[in-house]
Formats: sequence, C-alpha cells, structure tokens
Amino acid sequence: MKRKILIFNIGSKTIKYAFYENNKVREKKIIYTRVNRKIIEKIVGKFNPDIIVHRIVHGGPISKPCFITPSILKKIKKYSRFAPLHNPHEIRTIEICRKFGIKQIGVFDTAFFSELPEKTKTYALPSKILKKYKIRRYGFHGINHQYVSEQILKQMRKKNLRIVTCHLGAGCSISAVLNGKAVDTSMGLTPLEGPCMVTRSGSIDPGIILFLIEKFSFRNVEKMLNKKSGLFALSGITDVEKIVARRRSKKYKLAFEFFCYNIAKYIASYTAALNGIDVLAFSGGIGEASKPVRQKVLSYLKFLPKFKVFVIKANEEEAIFKEALKLLKLR
Repeated sequence: MKRKILIFNIGSKTIKYAFYENNKVREKKIIYTRVNRKIIEKIVGKFNPDIIVHRIVHGGPISKPCFITPSILKKIKKYSRFAPLHNPHEIRTIEICRKFGIKQIGVFDTAFFSELPEKTKTYALPSKILKKYKIRRYGFHGINHQYVSEQILKQMRKKNLRIVTCHLGAGCSISAVLNGKAVDTSMGLTPLEGPCMVTRSGSIDPGIILFLIEKFSFRNVEKMLNKKSGLFALSGITDVEKIVARRRSKKYKLAFEFFCYNIAKYIASYTAALNGIDVLAFSGGIGEASKPVRQKVLSYLKFLPKFKVFVIKANEEEAIFKEALKLLKLR
C-alpha cells in the first residue's frame, strides 16, 4: 500500500520535517523558528499526507508508537511538566494538525528505555512517592540511541555487542546498550540528568537545587537549570565550535575539559553496566562534528581495553519513519 507520510521533529526553537512517499524521502528540511500555526499549516497543505507522525520527547508510560487519541494526548500533556523545552511545542503542533482530519502517530523518545532493569530505572526515594507520582528513569534521545545501536549491529554483522552510545548535541545523553537493548541511560525523569550540556546543568548535588529554591523562585531556578547553565554558564557562549577553538584560554579551557570529562565519566561507568565495552559511538551535532571533543573524551579512557569507535550521523526522521511503519504494518 502506497502512503504519503509527513514527519514532524519539533525542537524548542526549530521545526524539522521530512516527507516520505512510496517509502522514500522526498523532502527534508529544518526551519529555525518556534512552532508557528501558519508554517505548520503550510507544510501539511503542501504535502497533503495520509499520515502525520510526531516525535514526542516524553511519553511517560507509553512504550510503543501509537495513534494519537484524546487519551494519549492527555498523557503527553501530563508529562510535559518533565520536558518543558519540548513537549508543549509538540502538543501545539498536534493540535494545529487536528483541523486537517488526518490520522496522527506519536513516536516516543522514552520508548527505547521502557524496559530498563529495576536497578537502573529506580530512584532511592520512598516507594509510595515513586508509585504515586510515577517517578522513575525514563531516559531521552531514545529514538537516536536505538537508531545508532541498530546501525552498529548492522555494520558489524553481530547480534551480541556491548555498545555505549553518546548523543551529544544541545542536550547530551549517554546510553549502555547490550545486544540491541538499553540497560542504562544518563537522562532520568527529566532531560536534566546526566553530563553537562550546552545550557542544561546536567547532574548536580540536589542540595544545590534546594538551596537555590530558598534564594530564588522555583520558576527562576527551573529556568536557570535548563537555559542558563552548562557550557553557557562556564563560558558565556553556546557555540561549542567557538569554545573548542578558544580552548587555550582559561575560561574556555575549563568549559571544554569539564564537558569532555563529564562525558568520559559516564562512558567509563557504563563499562561496569555492560561488563566491558566493544563499541563506543558518537552521534548528534557535537558528537559528529567535533573531533577535538571526541579525542579529549577518548584521552580519559585510555585505561580501558581496546574498543571500536564509530561516528554515526543522527537520522531521527528515518528512525521515526521506520517506527511508524511498524505500527502501520507496512514493512
């Protein structure tokens, strides 16, 4: 059956889309703007798709791609609190697309991590609290972590591999993948946990957060942790290429080394989760483009036995398309 499928991969400040016809990508584009009704309507009107597919960052308990019904949308809204830079924009796009009467599918970044082991996904908090508020490690960037690990398994023609995947972009996450299945990941209930990122703090002493809430409003602290921390806080800029280029100066050197050291710590810890490492993969804008970042990260890992290093270009739209096809049973 031939179908026209439009994929939206909405960011906090970008609209990425890809249009597939007869299982081939016909157009792929990124527009640097926030979600805009006129732009979304223009894109949908241009292609007149049979199906619209959305990348959803936080799906909560939703573990597989699914058609977006009112009850599914309600769940996505519920978990927007934990992905404030993404889910609200994705929800708005879904609601804009409703007027066309086209079936919509959600593919979730959290789905790849839905079966993490108990020891991995659990937080050491009172069990009643965990259960009542559905607090657990959900993980993010799962669409790309899954895609990267599948590409490695395919290229190496092996099923049994211990892989650490590094998605390094504006947001950064590291995952441990054993034989194609995620066993640990650095992001948690929210995308804030893990290594230092471009504007996000990454993991910090929770006591610091409690202290800051006493001094500032909750809203200001949340904004600080998501938008004013990370490499931006250390260097004053968000352009990672410039930070790398200026790394001989003290301020930028600290930002560069802090960033790379944080990533290396997670990679090293995941060798314990995997009982060794066969492959380390870099992906995402920084992971793919910055050789100095990759080299610095690797310099901290010389104590490990030899492993293969891959650089794999992220292709979330292709991965989302394949997941949608599974749901539509067209593969």
